[in-house]
Amino acid sequence: MKLTNTDLLNNRYKYSMDIILENVQHLDKKILLATQTLTAEFCIKYILDMDIESGSEDSYIFDVCYILTKQKHITEKELMECENGLIWKYINP
Repeated sequence: MKLTNTDLLNNRYKYSMDIILENVQHLDKKILLATQTLTAEFCIKYILDMDIESGSEDSYIFDVCYILTKQKHITEKELMECENGLIWKYINP
């Protein structure tokens, strides 16, 4: 199934993580955050942008606070634990 940003807007909180993962490369992060229930791991892997030095608009938007504002079911602790786990995987493959 190929999702579009319009599909996300018209069907809030409908799509499973499997379907979202299949389509993540062509979906808008802002729309994903605002319209779907995402996991902490997904947010860390695909949405969080810690490179605020890059100067891109997204780097200022997709920080921890913004993610937590849009995904109220995720706690800051859960997000941080997930982030630390993913970083550890990259350091020790």
